[in-house]
Amino acid sequence: MTDSSTSNAPASREKTAHHCPDSVTDAQKKWGVKFPYSVAATSFVLPAGAAENAVYLADRFPEIALLFFEADACLNYTKAGLPPSMAELSVSWHVHMPLDFDWADGLDVIWRKIDGLIDKAAFLSPHAYVLHPPTEPDMLVPLAARLRDKGVDPASFLVENIRGYSLTPIWDEVREGGYSACLDIGHILAYNQFDVLDLPALWQHVQMLHIYGAEKRMQHRPLSEMDKAGQDLLRTLLGNFTGRTLTLELFNEHGLFQSLDLLGQWLSGWGDER
Repeated sequence: MTDSSTSNAPASREKTAHHCPDSVTDAQKKWGVKFPYSVAATSFVLPAGAAENAVYLADRFPEIALLFFEADACLNYTKAGLPPSMAELSVSWHVHMPLDFDWADGLDVIWRKIDGLIDKAAFLSPHAYVLHPPTEPDMLVPLAARLRDKGVDPASFLVENIRGYSLTPIWDEVREGGYSACLDIGHILAYNQFDVLDLPALWQHVQMLHIYGAEKRMQHRPLSEMDKAGQDLLRTLLGNFTGRTLTLELFNEHGLFQSLDLLGQWLSGWGDER
């Protein structure tokens, strides 16, 4: 892979390299690229609530990931925390389902929480829901049946590879249940989950990528900290990806916009090599 910041880069790019874009539109203009997917930011970039983050991000990103990280706390959201005005923002939405589901409690308990959270976010008309894999066996297929009974297409639920839970052991269940997939680049790198890339019909099911520089000490680092192996993997993922959304899964303002800038720069450089 060629470093697009070398002396071979066009002079126009060198002149603008100091400017960090503050929106997806700005990044595309700066680097002369058109992202072929919706670039999303998370609803926790500023140290504030989801509504405040949404207002801040709405003019900068076409899509926002509403983070439902703690099930009970998010089920208790009121209109003060998720005001109806959020639905008036000119963005699309997807939901990240909680990290703290205790699947050992059984499907009935988990379903009541998923059901409630779907209803909680319904006013935003999210197009997708990211779900960490169950930690108990044989739950995905019956969960898909509950979703269908509710009128929700399981394909809108994107099962993500996470620490300790690669998609490989459950891939047959993912396909049988009719789910889609979300690939997290940091988890592939940190937990040696490269076998995921060899799953049959993988790219027919991947509808979202989670992108950031690296996962270190359980924290997501910006793209500036991505090494060559990570950049090579990113290029592979983007070269195969035909889904809807790329989420820059960063949780602070500086890392987010720095990463957006690098994403545009790398895509521009890779385009020059074709």
